[in-house]
Amino acid sequence: MTKILIVYYSLTGNTKFIAEKIRSELNSDILPLKPIKQLKANSGMRYFWGGFQAYMNKKPKLEDYTIKPEEYDLLVLGTPVWAWRYSPPIHSFIKNHDLSGKNVALWMCYAGDGVKAMQKFKELLENTNIIAETGFQDPMQKGEEEVNEKAIEFTKQIMKRVNEMRREESE
Repeated sequence: MTKILIVYYSLTGNTKFIAEKIRSELNSDILPLKPIKQLKANSGMRYFWGGFQAYMNKKPKLEDYTIKPEEYDLLVLGTPVWAWRYSPPIHSFIKNHDLSGKNVALWMCYAGDGVKAMQKFKELLENTNIIAETGFQDPMQKGEEEVNEKAIEFTKQIMKRVNEMRREESE
């Protein structure tokens, strides 16, 4: 059986919304990342400070957690897009753990276009085996049915790849 961990950061709730949709489809554990110094979700300055932190590749200190990501076979990583990049808390998580050779699936939440951000996310994870990736544009503003369908499709893609890898290992 494949041990799956969903790891995500969410400031305004979009990424958490998707993490919970994915978790409902996968039998997995979940780890929400929480920076010790959190930006205020309802502040207009979050765009300035969040974008600045992302652009400068900041890695904020995270609250402690007891989950050990190294013990999982697959990590499903989710982040909002800030200044065409992954969020600083997800950057901290990735830099705090040796994920070399790990199977990972990636998703992002964004308002505009996540293409550049996904490319940077994949570059950050170049030593991993990326088995699936997707993006969700304004998920909390979209219809529930549309978001559910996309999340289900993403989890099907993940599980298809996991099953392929199991077959390859058994041969």
